[in-house]
Parts: sequence; C-alpha cells; structure tokens
Amino acid sequence: MISDQEFNKVCRLAKLSIPEKNREQFLNKLNSIFGWIDQLKMIDTTSVDNTTFDCMTSTTERTDTPHMDNTRNELLSNTKNKKFDMFCVPKIVE
Repeated sequence: MISDQEFNKVCRLAKLSIPEKNREQFLNKLNSIFGWIDQLKMIDTTSVDNTTFDCMTSTTERTDTPHMDNTRNELLSNTKNKKFDMFCVPKIVE
C-alpha cells in the first residue's frame, strides 16, 4: 500500500495537480492497482516456458551494404519547395 506521503511525492514527480477533494479517490484506486500487482507476483510461473522470442529465431538476414537508390534530382523532383538543391522547410524556431 502506498502512503499519503509517497502519493504526494509521485504526484510532484509526475507534475500532477490533483484537487484535494479527489486525492482520497485517486489514492484508493492506486492502492487497488498495487493490490492487483501483488496478486500477480504470487503466481508461480516457474513451469512456464519463455516463448517471447520464438518467432524471431528464424529471421533472415541481409547484407548491410550501402547503396543509393535515388539521385538528388529524382528526390527533389517531388517538391516545389527547393533551393540550392535542398528541401526548404518552414522555420520552426524563432
């Protein structure tokens, strides 16, 4: 169970502003979630095989060789906004 002090610390770290009238409700919900987690921790999974990445055992690998598929002119032909053989984009930072 999470204490009121720990709840305040989590709210501060997460930058959450929870109204005082709703704090008890949120604290109860959070404690019920932690209760479910404690129940899951009690499940014995030692006899369960780990099959998370079984589908990844037969992946095909390709050679990692650099190559150019398109020329600069082919790529720039798809835009109206170009200048000095480069894409022009809107200014983001003022």
